[in-house]
Amino acid sequence: MKKHLFTRVLTLLLAAFASTAVAQDYYTLPEIREQAAQGWHQTYTDKYGRTRQVDVDIEVFGENAAPVVKACWATKYFNFKGPAGEPRAANQAARKKGNREDIYLYNEGFMKVNLDEKYMESCGNDLTLCEAYDFCEGVIQGQGMSLYQDYMWEQPMFFVALYTADMDTGELIVPGMYWLRFCQKELGMPILTHVEESFNNTYVTFICPFFDFQIRDHEACSFVGRVFDVSEVLAEDIPLCSVETVIDGAREMIESGYIRNVTGLRFGYVVYNDPEADWSKRLSSEDVDTWYLVPSWVMDCHVMWDPKDDDSGKYSDREIAINAQTGKMLDYFDTSLKGGGDVRYKGFIPWDSVK
Repeated sequence: MKKHLFTRVLTLLLAAFASTAVAQDYYTLPEIREQAAQGWHQTYTDKYGRTRQVDVDIEVFGENAAPVVKACWATKYFNFKGPAGEPRAANQAARKKGNREDIYLYNEGFMKVNLDEKYMESCGNDLTLCEAYDFCEGVIQGQGMSLYQDYMWEQPMFFVALYTADMDTGELIVPGMYWLRFCQKELGMPILTHVEESFNNTYVTFICPFFDFQIRDHEACSFVGRVFDVSEVLAEDIPLCSVETVIDGAREMIESGYIRNVTGLRFGYVVYNDPEADWSKRLSSEDVDTWYLVPSWVMDCHVMWDPKDDDSGKYSDREIAINAQTGKMLDYFDTSLKGGGDVRYKGFIPWDSVK
């Protein structure tokens, strides 16, 4: 009975999408990439009279189409620690022994990296990223598995390169280590985040597939990762609204004073939850095996705890999803699902309804 009710509701939602589809123009992914080349450079004035400047490049990931995908957890789960353990532990132990600090040479998100560069050569680690990746893959193959998924090797979700030094003398205490996390790609498009990151409160905690590794050398290293497999392609491609419409979707939160700073805007997959799961129960990621990968925009931003507050340090770092077909930004304050944001998959507008 519940499943039939859900089907009826989803049909009505899709009909509503279709009825509004004719009200705007739609574009293919290559056309969106052309529009995004201009970046987002705009000045806003919030309702408190404060000027907010947005000045970011726009990143459009993917190839020539924007597919909608139904996914499930793969049986493979990567989890390995080298003989010397997790590299970060050595830095933490060294800091407890005296006047020492971590020095970050890099601490960047979605930075384009050079696989042949020795980023840490000046602080006792002469591995290139390519050598680190190859070693990692060799370890995984030694466990009888393989990195058969595609990852954004040349643009990690985050890229950290750090070492620990004496604060007084600058003496190297713990040599440099890499710490990277990579987005899994499906059908050419990376999985950027889970929709729960868009909301102030969420009912349960979910995670995205990822591949995370830390490495100082072949002894001090650790790898961990969860993997999605595609169970069904629901649409080979979907129509997308203009970049201008997407940017306009964020305007209300900026002008209300809640969004103080925009640090990025990128296009890729956002993970949504199975709408047919029993949400009367408190579920975890291990309880659900159906997920939906929906082409979406993700805006990196600082959301103020109090929009009237001028203290720029009182904010939360957020990745707020914007619907790539309507340009509507998800409501950060949504509490419609058990007091948290609605993380359920809502369907999509097909090309047939807009032609």
